[in-house]
Amino acid sequence: MKCKQRPELVGEPFATWSINRYERDPHQYFDKTTFDINDELIKIAPPQAFNFIWNYYNKDGSINGNILNIIKSKKTLFKMGYANQSDANYIALKILQIYPLIAENIANQFEFFIIDEAQDTNDIQMGIIDILKNSGAANFMLIGDRDQSIFEWNNAHPELFDEKYNQWDKIELNENRRSSKNICRFINHLSSFESINAVTKQIADYDYIPSILGYKTEKKKRKSEDWVVSPEESKASFDNIMTLFCATCEENGIYINKQNVAVLYRGQNKSEFLGVHRDKFEFSSNPWITNNYHVKDIVKGKHLYENGALKEGYRLLEKGIIEAVNKPDDKNFYCTKSFVQTLIDINGLKEHRNNIFELIELMPSTKGKTLTMWITETNPIFVKFKIQFSIEETNGDILIDELFGNNMNHGDIHPFYFGTVHSAKGKTFEAVLLLLGKRAGAGMNYVNMIKTNLNTLKPSNQEEMRIVYVGITRPRKVLMMAVPEEDVSEWKVKLN
Repeated sequence: MKCKQRPELVGEPFATWSINRYERDPHQYFDKTTFDINDELIKIAPPQAFNFIWNYYNKDGSINGNILNIIKSKKTLFKMGYANQSDANYIALKILQIYPLIAENIANQFEFFIIDEAQDTNDIQMGIIDILKNSGAANFMLIGDRDQSIFEWNNAHPELFDEKYNQWDKIELNENRRSSKNICRFINHLSSFESINAVTKQIADYDYIPSILGYKTEKKKRKSEDWVVSPEESKASFDNIMTLFCATCEENGIYINKQNVAVLYRGQNKSEFLGVHRDKFEFSSNPWITNNYHVKDIVKGKHLYENGALKEGYRLLEKGIIEAVNKPDDKNFYCTKSFVQTLIDINGLKEHRNNIFELIELMPSTKGKTLTMWITETNPIFVKFKIQFSIEETNGDILIDELFGNNMNHGDIHPFYFGTVHSAKGKTFEAVLLLLGKRAGAGMNYVNMIKTNLNTLKPSNQEEMRIVYVGITRPRKVLMMAVPEEDVSEWKVKLN
């Protein structure tokens, strides 16, 4: 990296990346990009996060100017000691390649290497495994479920897991310790196993049979703006399913809280069926202003803090406040852990925290307020500290509870857990309602996919069906699916 100090991990999940000096500043993409095993720049964020079309090469074979600028920016910021998590993996691989003695030391230090969720490894991670194995590490165990490989959009390559599966000794685990026999029979239609055996005695014979229910989808008349089915009617039909789902939970003695009950959906846009807006990537609706991303940290931190996530809330507030003080004089300023520690060394821990807590207490509550309302109320209070919070006001008319509700998943919005299927990976619930739309994330209609042999589908569509599989394998007792009413019969043919 050629940096003069210990590197620091930045970007999510550590904190919002906030160096963005002007509208097309390549620094803004530092947390959204990394390098692959061939040293080429790759995206680790959705296409909407970039304000240009990602074409790596020009027609003459040269690298696109936008890509070149980001590559230069990455190298500049590496020298400043910054790396996102994907960068850390890439740099670790490079170190092991350049300095084989380090690989040998690590290989000799640990007797066992256990890699969980191995079906979601990428070429960088598997490259590290291969180097350590070739350097003398004798005992590797890869644990994974090929049916749950759902991160190819994030540069995971499940075929790397397949190669090891075919090369190494293997043990197949076809016993399900989570769900009832009825759920196992239901999910087996999307599994690569011939059969899945429910083996937990307390739950295996639970008698609830999974159900598939239909909701009305929005429709407009052809060549007309008139609604055949309005958004309100569509939402109301889903609400009926929600009511039935909650009643079913109660009838089965399942207390509705975030540990027991979940409503999962494929794609963030379906969260609007639950009355939850989201912090969108689209530049047209982004309320955060260039070089003012610390405002997001402060508002989100205050919201978390008020809703009981004290540690995470304080961390964001501390970082945001320090950047609010320093960014007016230095657009490149980014609050690192080492900078916070320097302030603590100078002022003492007690005084430092007292200063932060004083500002936190002065901030008004985010409860029941739109982003614009909170900013308008907060700025006069902070004038004496020469701090002003700015947002894109045309996009600020959204309740903070809704803006960050999906991140918080707090009980003020819904008593049950809600989120995308990806967010629930590895979780277990007593009851799950899975909400699917007409189309999968890859763009193909679900009905067309389920009518086709899974093995003949394009890889992206195979992954979409695996996402459904992950969703329906989360519950122990009760499983419902909500799909467009015109698709119910096809789903029943596939899964019953």
